[in-house]
Amino acid sequence: MADIDVHFLGIDEGLQRLHLIDTRSGEFAWTLDLADYPLARDMQRLDDERVLVGYDHGYFELEWRSGRVLTDCRRWKDVTAVTRRADGATLVTGMNLDGRGGVNVLTLDAAGDVLHTAYREGDYVRLMRVTPQGTYLLCTNDHIKETTPELMELRRFTAPGFEHAWKAERLADGGTIVSAGYGAFIAVFDADGQLVQRFGGKDALPASVAPFFYATYAFLPDGQMLVANWQGHGPDNGHKGAQLLRFDSARQLVATWSAPQRISSLQGLLLV
Repeated sequence: MADIDVHFLGIDEGLQRLHLIDTRSGEFAWTLDLADYPLARDMQRLDDERVLVGYDHGYFELEWRSGRVLTDCRRWKDVTAVTRRADGATLVTGMNLDGRGGVNVLTLDAAGDVLHTAYREGDYVRLMRVTPQGTYLLCTNDHIKETTPELMELRRFTAPGFEHAWKAERLADGGTIVSAGYGAFIAVFDADGQLVQRFGGKDALPASVAPFFYATYAFLPDGQMLVANWQGHGPDNGHKGAQLLRFDSARQLVATWSAPQRISSLQGLLLV
């Protein structure tokens, strides 16, 4: 298989560490121990210097070249996703963030004050993404809810095998792409919400890849796709399967990368 040649920020959930990694050289430029930032799951590039990282108690801003934490907002429990809008507001998604139980999306102003609280019943949520249409895509275990900013459901996306589905994004053609979590495949829905493609499953890949849990993914400029293949909680998972997978524009696996001596379970990735 071909090599993977990228610089990326990678969350090793198993060892609770965040790394800046060059896959070509194998260099780990820096490592941040996440003991003070437990269950970091979400990352967003803010500008040339800064990255937003969401974790269980809130979020922090990071200088990505050095790994230096610039600011830290820790005010909650069970935060699962964070998004910085173009207007400077921050959307914080999680469970029971306002004390009512269920799923919340909080809107914070640039100073960190809560401007708005959206609530809906539910017992699970992972990453949330805002679509170009201004709707929200919420990963809610075995399906994806597309909602208004008030969390009123507009429609849902589901496919056999979704279990702890991790991340959904709206594509340029109006479709939606989803990583299936423990289903260990990627699903693509058309603009009408119909399942039109499923790729990366165990039946299509070499046994050595060992698809287990497809978590965060990212797109390269040429349309190829990187997927984090998480292998389980805790240490000593690095040898169980390929940690980073690259699919070409035809959605065929063309490359893998792993660093089993340094990473146990790759969950989050952000290209820099």
